[in-house]
Amino acid sequence: MFAQGSKKSIQISKNAMGYLFVSPLIIGLGLFMAYPLLDSIRMSFFKIELMNIRLATFIGIKNFVRMFTSTEPSFWGDTMRITVIFVGACVVLQVGIGLGLALLLNFKWLKGRIIFRNIFLLPWITAGVICGYSWRFVYNSSTGVLNYLLSLVGIAPQAWLSNPNLVMLSIIIANIWKGTTYSVLIQTAGLQSIPDEIYEAAYTDGASPWQSLIHITLPLLAPFLFINLLTETGDTFNAFDRIYAMTRGGPLHSTEILSIYTYRQAFVHGDLGIGAAAGLFQIIIGLILAIIYLKAFRLRAY
Repeated sequence: MFAQGSKKSIQISKNAMGYLFVSPLIIGLGLFMAYPLLDSIRMSFFKIELMNIRLATFIGIKNFVRMFTSTEPSFWGDTMRITVIFVGACVVLQVGIGLGLALLLNFKWLKGRIIFRNIFLLPWITAGVICGYSWRFVYNSSTGVLNYLLSLVGIAPQAWLSNPNLVMLSIIIANIWKGTTYSVLIQTAGLQSIPDEIYEAAYTDGASPWQSLIHITLPLLAPFLFINLLTETGDTFNAFDRIYAMTRGGPLHSTEILSIYTYRQAFVHGDLGIGAAAGLFQIIIGLILAIIYLKAFRLRAY
């Protein structure tokens, strides 16, 4: 009895020490995140102008009503439609391409795979603004690298960032270039955590590589895929820096995702109330998606 009691007390003390060590980080994050969030919630119910921020008038949910019923551009028909297309395409392709590259880099017979992994980190650690301006140079209609390469095979130059029919594809490609490398990193870590003995046993039982992928690799990768989906969705929702560097949300609002809409309302039009309402709406969408991902992976696990 005494031995069991001492083991429990040791375990409790270890847990207490762990909480003690992380408490400064938790307190710091709480102070730096809780106040802006609560103040943003407060501002979303007030009419506040950027040039006269001290004069705030309580208007209830009118900011949300104005935002949801806006027509120039239409919040649902333009801003949210563009956001859904951009986020959906980027997340699916980044996670899918990342999984394929991670599987390729996990083959032990592939020479130089360590070098390739390090190279894949470069886009991820590149700042979003630098990424945006780099791709703006690539897409330049007169001096861009892409149009130069197309001219070598006889294809006419394209206005990648000023043509409404091409600009969405252009920013999706740029975001995939940056975001896929993170998927490779996360999923490579997941693949390396799977013991080789499991694959050896499956091979002995006559399982094909495809069956091993479906019944062993993907189920065991589920926690890593969940983290990957969650972080990629959040990062793509907040891809303000790279898109703003490339297009400023144009042409004609054709790349104005929700984060750029929030910025434009708050700091271009000077309506901090609607800007705060849009930011709060974006947080709510992120929480809903996180819950959906969590439920889906829990059901998949069972």
